[in-house]
Amino acid sequence: MTLHVVFTPEGIPGWIGDQPREGSEPVEGLDLAFLAGHRRAAGGKWVARKAVAPMEPSPEDLAARTEAEYRAALEERTAMVRQALAEEADPLFFKWQRDEATREDWLSKVAEVKARYPKP
Repeated sequence: MTLHVVFTPEGIPGWIGDQPREGSEPVEGLDLAFLAGHRRAAGGKWVARKAVAPMEPSPEDLAARTEAEYRAALEERTAMVRQALAEEADPLFFKWQRDEATREDWLSKVAEVKARYPKP
């Protein structure tokens, strides 16, 4: 299979496709995995590229990730509290409104639900 490659000035395949495009060169007998792991030296010889070490996240990236995780946990907790309040505390609230339960029964159920799902 012939692949068409546009090389960077360093000989690294910058674009690989099965159809030619402006500036591409046909490459016979090499697969995508090989091209991704090699570069072409000045003499046309293929040289394995060194693996790129993963970059350490910056303090800003870490802070943003932590904030996103906190917000996701808070949203999940809010949804769980709302569902539990609707299932457990709301019936007591309406009973209290009809004088079938006390205000304290309702408030203790609300406190129980909130204690079950603490904020992150």
